[in-house]
Order: sequence, then structure tokens, then C-alpha cells
Amino acid sequence: MPHDTADCTGETGRRADTAHVSSAVIDPPRTDEVSRSDSLRDVAWSRAGAIAVVLAGAPSTRAMRFSVRVGLLLAGSLTIAVAVAVTLWNGLGPGPLDVFIGAVRVRSGLPLGPAVWLVVGSMIVAAWLLGRRPGPGTLISPLIVGAAMQATASGLSSVAVPDALAVRVAIHLLAVGAIGIGAGALIVSRLGAGSGELLAAAASDRSGRPEPRARMAIELSWLAVGVVLGGPVGLGTVLLALTIGPAVAVGHRIVDGAVSLTDARSVAYLAAANDG
Repeated sequence: MPHDTADCTGETGRRADTAHVSSAVIDPPRTDEVSRSDSLRDVAWSRAGAIAVVLAGAPSTRAMRFSVRVGLLLAGSLTIAVAVAVTLWNGLGPGPLDVFIGAVRVRSGLPLGPAVWLVVGSMIVAAWLLGRRPGPGTLISPLIVGAAMQATASGLSSVAVPDALAVRVAIHLLAVGAIGIGAGALIVSRLGAGSGELLAAAASDRSGRPEPRARMAIELSWLAVGVVLGGPVGLGTVLLALTIGPAVAVGHRIVDGAVSLTDARSVAYLAAANDG
């Protein structure tokens, strides 16, 4: 019995040592780096949980996101309207599409707003036939653009145009950049791209060409037909035709990046609130 007791005692000691070694191997002492890693992982899980809770159970947040999308649609449409009106006021020549719209006005006698609606509606139908279905924003935006463009053009008619050609070129290029930002806002809203972007995307799908190149080809086509039909043309027309495709691509990246940054900050705020 004493021998058995000694064996048991020895076995118990060995097991304790083994358990101590195993514990040391499996659960090594935490260093500062490991602690920081665990802390970051905990925060990441907490943010993921916050996002899941918000998306699953907060209709107010979903409504807020939809409100942001509607805001992007309205802001993009108004930005495009004002920028196009500036190109018309600047006197260097409107963009290719506006050359065509000008030709339609000359031939039909339509005011600016209805002429815009007619041409843009035709573009939407063409894009739809080529396989790109319009969204609600695609249908709503032209109504906003047409009315806002006519109002802005009327307001600018009393403002003197700069005499310096360099200043007018700079204004024209800034307006083209603003059109790109506005178009980017329409795309990021996901309520439906603008008619020009929709048609360019449809042409890109069919031809296999990059979308900026497809956009340039379409713009040059508007220009050629508009000139033949008697639309106004000038240096600004060429500038816009050559730069509108890249402007839309850059504008899309800028707006998308800004919205993504805002979303990231909102997630961080929700995570902090959830942790608190």
C-alpha cells in the first residue's frame, strides 16, 4: 500500500508537471503585442456585431441610407444642371449633347427644358434596348436637370462673360469637372445612372470597349449630327468631348471614396456606442 501510495503520489506529481508544461505551451504568457492583437480583434468583432445589429434591426438606419442615396441623386442632378448652364453661358460652345439639343431646338422651336427631356428620354430608351435597364433615378434626374438648367441659364443671362479666353477655358474645364462629379453622384446613388452614363455603359457592354472610350464615341456622334442639323459649336465643344469621359470616371471615384469614408466613420461611431 505505501508503495502504491508513493506511485500514486509520483503519478499525481508527474501529471501536475505535465499539466503545467501543457498549460505553458498552450497558453503562453501574453506579451504586449499579443494583448494588442487580441484587443484589435475584439474591436473588429465588436464593429462587425454593431453593423449586423444595425442592418438587421434598425429601420431608421436603413431609412437614413436611402435618404443619403436620394440626396446624392438630387445633388448630382442639380450639379449637372448648373454646370451645363455655365458651359452655355460661357460662350465657348456647349458640349456635344447640348449641340444636338440646340439643333433640336432650332428645328422644332422647343424651349430648353422640353428639348432636354425629349433628347434624354430617347437616350434612355436606346440604352434600355441595348440591355441597360434604367433605374428610378434615371427617369427622375432629367426632369430635375431640365428645369434647373433653364432656371440657371436665365439667372446667368444677366452676368457678363469674362473677356479673357484663358479665364473662359478655365471656367469651362471646371464646369466639365463638375459634370463629372454630378454624374458620379448619380452612379453612386444606385438609384439609376444618368442617361449619358447609362447609354455609354450599354455601348461598352455591346462593343467591349472601355466605358470612357464608348462615351467619347457617343459624344462625337452627338457633335457630328448636331453640327449637320445646325446646332451651335465652338472650342468648348471640343474640350468637353475630349474630357467628359475621364471626368465622369474621376468624379465617380471621388464621390464613391467620400461616401465610403463617411460610411466607415459611421461604423466606427456605432461601434463605439455599442462598446460603451
